[in-house]
Amino acid sequence: MHVNIRSLLPKCVLLTALAHSANPDVLAVSESWLRKATKNSEISIPNYNIFRQDRTAKGGGVAVYCRDSLQSNVILSRSIPKQFELLILKITLSRNKSLTVAACYRPPSAPSCALDTICELIAPHLASEFVLLGDLNWDMLNTPAVLQSKLDALNLTQIIKEPTRYNPNSVNKGTLIDVILTNWPSKYTSAVYNQDLSDHCLIACIRYGAAVKRPPLITVKRSLKHFCEQAFLIDLARVSWKDIDLIPSVEDAWSFFKSNFLTILDKHAPFKKCRTKNRYSPWFTPDLTALDQHKNILWRTALTSNSPRDMQLFREVRNQYTQSVRKAKANFFRQKFASCSSNSKKFWDTVKPMENKSTSSQLPTALRLGNMVTTDKSMIIENFNKHFSTAGHAFRLATPTSDNSSPPPAATRPSLSRFSFTQIQIADVLKELQNLDPYKSAGLDNLDPLFLKLSAAIVATPITSLFNLSFISSEIPKDWKAAAVIPLFKGGDTLDPNCYRPISILPCLSKVFESQVNKQVTDHLESHRTFSAVQSGFRAGHGCTSATLKVLNDIITAIDKRQYCAAVFIDLAKAFDSVNHRILIGRLSSLGFSDDCLAWFTNYFADRVQCVKSEGMLSGPLAVSMGVPQGSILGPTLFSVYINDVSHAAGDSLIHLYADDTILYTSGLCYLTSKRASMPYSTPSVASNCS
Repeated sequence: MHVNIRSLLPKCVLLTALAHSANPDVLAVSESWLRKATKNSEISIPNYNIFRQDRTAKGGGVAVYCRDSLQSNVILSRSIPKQFELLILKITLSRNKSLTVAACYRPPSAPSCALDTICELIAPHLASEFVLLGDLNWDMLNTPAVLQSKLDALNLTQIIKEPTRYNPNSVNKGTLIDVILTNWPSKYTSAVYNQDLSDHCLIACIRYGAAVKRPPLITVKRSLKHFCEQAFLIDLARVSWKDIDLIPSVEDAWSFFKSNFLTILDKHAPFKKCRTKNRYSPWFTPDLTALDQHKNILWRTALTSNSPRDMQLFREVRNQYTQSVRKAKANFFRQKFASCSSNSKKFWDTVKPMENKSTSSQLPTALRLGNMVTTDKSMIIENFNKHFSTAGHAFRLATPTSDNSSPPPAATRPSLSRFSFTQIQIADVLKELQNLDPYKSAGLDNLDPLFLKLSAAIVATPITSLFNLSFISSEIPKDWKAAAVIPLFKGGDTLDPNCYRPISILPCLSKVFESQVNKQVTDHLESHRTFSAVQSGFRAGHGCTSATLKVLNDIITAIDKRQYCAAVFIDLAKAFDSVNHRILIGRLSSLGFSDDCLAWFTNYFADRVQCVKSEGMLSGPLAVSMGVPQGSILGPTLFSVYINDVSHAAGDSLIHLYADDTILYTSGLCYLTSKRASMPYSTPSVASNCS
């Protein structure tokens, strides 16, 4: 399906309504008029992936919406000023079959060489089935000889036969400037429809053959249909939880707690398979569907009769439909916001769908592995896991090897008292459990936060015993060191694993435990002013605002003194994933952590594994031997300890950090003075300390 939209951004609501009613697999848009600053989230349509080629100057541009159940990726994207915009995609239909789809816009004033360039660009892609949709601004009712000769040479056929743009004063006077060109015309049937987005008609084609269907997304969730909270709590209270104090091994104690809790939970809230539905536009009501159909009937009537009265009636209904669509969406969200004004969770649940950001954990239908592309789901999740688990190693191997485990000189290191863990209190654990977010996902141990929160008063005591036993034995249950990783598509090439962000889900109780450990660690470090004054990340009373104000004040002060300023902004790639555990333990030792604490942290990092989890499938476990655990409570604090000493390498330059983001800056009476004073010396020193 193709439409010349003449400015996509203000008409995105109407385009969404069109996609909702027509339900196309591919929707191409020409004259998108998008600027580089326009985000994809501003023009997204639910259940579709968007690809675009904007014009660098005003006007023009093309975009293609592909249904997210189709495996699609860009193979060519080109824009030549004053000539054309071209976007070519490859859509995988099956293991051995693909379809190449192109979207093109050529302005009326384009030189004759534009046609030659377009033909040269699409020619290499005509070996397989090919379809080009767009607006070439040539009247194909009287096809110019030069154009027809090019199409014949490429074996392309225009399958649209009716006018696609009409004279406002007469529907019988029109031109055919919108095209669907294909090298396999016998496989397609086409049609022309009226639409409300511009003065061009909507053109569409249907491909004969089996439809490409994706299996429904099946998820496994606990069923609350027959869940009785009172009966659940009664069964839990019958367990002799005090027996956990008699178990000397933390692994056995955890097994005792887990087996008893899950046995009762499975009885009251068993797992069930659920079919996940696609997102849709809830504001597009049946009344709008009926009005849209009525409008299309009036258009066909006006086209047949050529009556001014029929055309006027069509225009009135078309305008009514356009206003109704915009009003329906506005009223829907106005009512949603009014109903959730006092509930922050409902508020953000309403806002997030409006952003149309990808939140699907659905696996791609294919993934590139080196030079090969696989469609086998088991191989896809295994290779996702391999890619994510070695992210830190890949960066580490690309950087110079250095050993920064030794502490900085004694003159810069404050004398700290010895730090040891103290026993955790039941009241603190109870408070943590009662404050759990019941909507968070369970880890690989299947202990949902919802049920731990409901049973907080019963299980707080055995959980506290379990935590304190971990301190005594300097061991952590292996289950708490296993992360479930969900690949989330960020945008770009769906075949490229680098275009996916790993979302790590840790066991709920491990995060409760880490919260208590983190409080003890941060209290010790902050009370001794261990963290550098130039670190604003992950610290109480500090943040982006304080960091910005500090740097801005230094720069303004220098400018007031008529000095020049020079700065280097440093962003560490894979900073959290490339933390060296041995170096970190060495830094904790230099900060006064006792041998028992160091043994606990050594065990905390040892034998960590992760699995990729998606669509009810689980990859095999892979070891994670570098980095701080993503999604953990301790991770940010430990990273701050790891990078804290980088401030000592700044020399005479000023430095400020927000987690792994660093700015190194200096000033002087002239530009060369500020630039040369200390930056050439401090920048390599900071880089070496970071690596």
